[in-house]
Amino acid sequence: MTIIKKMWDFIMKLWNRLDETTRQVTPVAISIIQGIKNVMDTPVDDILLSIIEQAIPGDADNILIEKIKRVVEEWIPKILFDLNIANAIANIEDPNQQLQAILGKLKLSSQETQNIFFHGLGALILEKLSDGKLSWSDSTAIAEYYYKNIHQQPH
Repeated sequence: MTIIKKMWDFIMKLWNRLDETTRQVTPVAISIIQGIKNVMDTPVDDILLSIIEQAIPGDADNILIEKIKRVVEEWIPKILFDLNIANAIANIEDPNQQLQAILGKLKLSSQETQNIFFHGLGALILEKLSDGKLSWSDSTAIAEYYYKNIHQQPH
């Protein structure tokens, strides 16, 4: 058995042990990343609302929407700031305009940089939405597994 096969078996076992809440927020975390990617390519007035609407289409639980909004508001600007994209937005006070500027800079970055950003952000969102039930490592593995084996599969 190859090391890759062993790793995927471990990740699948981890996925199967997740509680129902964590299983529910994993697709949301990946949908948020897809929403960010979509917003980068489409001009919108309210970036945050657009990301959340794409993450949870239709009627949804208001408590979950509020939790997602808090996570997105707190962590997306923070992680982007930490990636030194902040120089371009240092003098912008409006959070929506900040996100527009940040996503504009990210869109101009290399595919590798975008992949690193989206992979890490997906794991971070999942970790924060799990309310401490998942470690960073578990969140990274689960987000990767879900994205490759569930999200990307033809429906």
